[in-house]
Amino acid sequence: MTHYTVDAADLSVGRGPHPAASPFEKRVGEALGLTAFGLYQIELPAGEETVPHDHVDDHAEDAYAVLRGHGWVVVDEEEIPVGPGQFVAVTVDSSRFLRAGPDGLVFIAVCATPSRS
Repeated sequence: MTHYTVDAADLSVGRGPHPAASPFEKRVGEALGLTAFGLYQIELPAGEETVPHDHVDDHAEDAYAVLRGHGWVVVDEEEIPVGPGQFVAVTVDSSRFLRAGPDGLVFIAVCATPSRS
């Protein structure tokens, strides 16, 4: 059996191809060689934000899992507080971005376009 292991601490940060790409993301999926979905660890310093976006054009689904810190997922201008252990999914037509609170926000983002049958 073949497997790949990546430690996020060993990855550099930088903007990737996702519409919400930020200078704070680590492209974990790319490092693992994944092609079916995007997998990112985003490490937002206090007060920083991801890029507001939706997925109307590409129909991709986003899910977020908060690892550390606190902040907000802002969906269609509604601020939803999030903290460690919480998961959030946002519909493709809603505008969204994440904002870190005073202790920063570290989260995993998974992005995939469902296959059309």
